[in-house]
Amino acid sequence: MTDQQDPQLVDAAVAAAADDTGATVVGAIGDETGTQAAGAIVTDYDYAVVVAAFADDDAASAAYDALKDAESAGSVQVEGVLVVKTDENGKVKVQEMTDHSTRTGLKWGAVGGVVLGIIFPPSILASAVGWGAVGGVLGKIRDVAHKSAVSEALAGTVGPNESGIVALVQSGDLDAAKAAMPDATKVRTAGVDEATAQKVAEAAKQAS
Repeated sequence: MTDQQDPQLVDAAVAAAADDTGATVVGAIGDETGTQAAGAIVTDYDYAVVVAAFADDDAASAAYDALKDAESAGSVQVEGVLVVKTDENGKVKVQEMTDHSTRTGLKWGAVGGVVLGIIFPPSILASAVGWGAVGGVLGKIRDVAHKSAVSEALAGTVGPNESGIVALVQSGDLDAAKAAMPDATKVRTAGVDEATAQKVAEAAKQAS
C-alpha cells in the first residue's frame, strides 16, 4: 500500500483481469489513505487510458481517423491519441500524430506522447513526443505508473510487429471510443483519476 500523497495507479489484482484475449484491465486509484477503488469498474474513474493493437498500419490509422472524427463531432471526449508501431524486438515508434486540438485546447499528439511515456518503459521506446520539454514532470508520473501491474498489462497489449493506438479518453466515452476501433485485435484499458489526468495535461502543455 502506498503512503504517497499523489493519487496513483496501484496493483488491483489486474493480473486476473487481463488475459490473452485482451480483456479490460481494471485499475485502482490510491492515495495517502490507501486503495480507494480496487477492482472497481473503469467508469468509476474520470478518464481511461486505452491501448489497442491492430494487425497493420492501415487499420490503426483508420481507427485514429475515426476517433478524430468522433471527437471533432463532439460524440466522444478524446484527450489525446497516437498511432504507434513496434518492430520485431518490440521497440515502439510513433507512426502518426496531428496538430488536432481537443475541446479543452490540448494537442492530441502532446497528450498521447505523455501517455505513451507513462505506459511504456523508456527501454522499448524508439521515439516519443516532447521528451526534452516534459522533463521531470513526465519522469515523476512514469515512476508512479510503473509501480503498478496496470502499466505492465497495458504495455504488453501491442506485440512485436504490430500497430497500435495509445489514447486518453473521458471514462464515460470509453465504450464509444472502443466502438470506433472495431478492427482492433486487442483492447485494454485502465482507469485514471482526475488528479493524474491533470498531471498528464500539464506535461503535455510543456511538450506543445
